[in-house]
Amino acid sequence: MTSISRNRRTYENLMDLLQDLVKHAPNGLTADQVAERLGKAYPTLMNELNPAIDSHKFGLQLLIPLMEIVNSDLPAHYIAGARGGVFVRLPKSRCVEASAQHQCLIAVKEFGELVAQTADALSDNRLTEQDRKAILREGHEAVTAIMVLLKLMEVENG
Repeated sequence: MTSISRNRRTYENLMDLLQDLVKHAPNGLTADQVAERLGKAYPTLMNELNPAIDSHKFGLQLLIPLMEIVNSDLPAHYIAGARGGVFVRLPKSRCVEASAQHQCLIAVKEFGELVAQTADALSDNRLTEQDRKAILREGHEAVTAIMVLLKLMEVENG
């Protein structure tokens, strides 16, 4: 079973996560504003996002617009995790348009920082929570740099 956490709450299903994102949008919109921007009445939207109500269904075509409205990638992280993967947001076109050589250097630099952070954390033979967070941060930056390089190859050769 996949779960994802937000604000110290763990979600065991996607609908609970979506409902919470509507009620507590990261960008500060109210639930009524989110529903209005989706073209729905608030009670209808809440019923559609309630996994206990079978008579209302949230349309999959609204998932990406909802993510954009509330400014959250958490549903993508949840879905990727459920499939045994991870979601990596790629930077906007400024990095994708960079040369392949430049992006290779960035990827190598980020990987080097990941290895250095890991070596530092393991030097005293104990791994603290702060160490783990720093390693994860550096790891995500390295993976993102590599994904940007791959995306660049798609653009240049596509």
